[in-house]
Amino acid sequence: MATDEPYTGPSAREMIASHTLAAETIARHGSGSQAIFDDDNIRQLRLFVTDPAAARASVLAKLGFTEGDDTAAIIAKAASGSHSLVDYAVVTRGTDKEALTDGEMETLREWFASGGGQPQGN
Repeated sequence: MATDEPYTGPSAREMIASHTLAAETIARHGSGSQAIFDDDNIRQLRLFVTDPAAARASVLAKLGFTEGDDTAAIIAKAASGSHSLVDYAVVTRGTDKEALTDGEMETLREWFASGGGQPQGN
């Protein structure tokens, strides 16, 4: 698939609501414009599923927050158009707006451990 074709898959909102973000990430990885995440976001996702605390500290710092700040404000900032879906997944972990369930986190951990998520040059 050419990388200049428009994305035709489900929206982030749809994947989060249906708990298919992990499955779509895995299925679409390496598919050019149909991939959910580029290489930088895949690296960030790998860090998140292997070390959630380190990923959270990094995202909070990037967003200008610290642990203990208002969760709703953190999520709102991460949901603004200038931040990544991985940022949103990190800050919603453990909340009622959770982007990735425990099962999805485990699926991604296993995928990364078995060699999934290799750089695609994007």
